[in-house]
Amino acid sequence: MTRRRQNRVMTLVVTGLLVLIGLALAAKLSGIGWALNFYEFLRDTSLLIVTVIAAYMAHIYQKRSTFLQNLREQWHDIVSTKGELLYYAHLDKPTLEDYLMAARQLSECIDNMRIVYSNVGETGECVGLYPYAPLHHMRVVMESLDPRKGTPTTEERYEARGKFWDAFLAIREHFLDEFDIEEPTKPILIFEMKRRKRDGATTAALARLDRQRKLMEKQTRS
Repeated sequence: MTRRRQNRVMTLVVTGLLVLIGLALAAKLSGIGWALNFYEFLRDTSLLIVTVIAAYMAHIYQKRSTFLQNLREQWHDIVSTKGELLYYAHLDKPTLEDYLMAARQLSECIDNMRIVYSNVGETGECVGLYPYAPLHHMRVVMESLDPRKGTPTTEERYEARGKFWDAFLAIREHFLDEFDIEEPTKPILIFEMKRRKRDGATTAALARLDRQRKLMEKQTRS
């Protein structure tokens, strides 16, 4: 279940509850016989209503959790595939076996997307569009490096690596948006950053260390 669908369900549930509470309050204040009977019915069945809503929301969150787990596995697959393609594009004289292994992993990565997302615009009559076209572009680039067509030149491999990276970055920008990833509390934004703490420990810890050292020396002498 995507974040958008989950938010839509949450909005409907909260809106329904607010409407129900508003109707109950209006019925109680109206003083009309049938309205009071409606209020009594809602009050008597409130526990059942809450239980049903809680069970439904638990089901929604379980579907969301399963979806995110599948999404994480697919992302790991994408990252691994990107690494394999870049490795292949760095080989001076790739063999057919090297090519087939990388191409197979890419093919599996493309097809594994089916357990996470359906095609965009898919219907009972139409296949729809593949949700992440850059993966297919990787396949096209990879096919141009097939050693059966001749050993790729240095320039061709360099260009292919650039295309692999561009495709991967395009996927990452959109794919990871589903995770609601937050910025770190204390990011390290420059590579020269060093640790801020100095060597040492608290006085209590140093005292404990000294006691243990003396105890060890005493046991060693005895």
